[in-house]
Amino acid sequence: MTTCKECEFFFSVPEDADDYKPAKGDCVVEKQDEKGKYWLAKPVSEKDGCCEQYRPGSR
Repeated sequence: MTTCKECEFFFSVPEDADDYKPAKGDCVVEKQDEKGKYWLAKPVSEKDGCCEQYRPGSR
């Protein structure tokens, strides 16, 4: 099973952040509409199963 940690959109929360927890991250997806680009972010765990927006990461 693929996990969020393997996704291009997964970003780990840095250790010096106020909301840091081991394995915690954010799923950040770039969107675009008629007004321009914007980003949607939601908290996830690196162990969560991947969602329909999953894209293999190159990191």
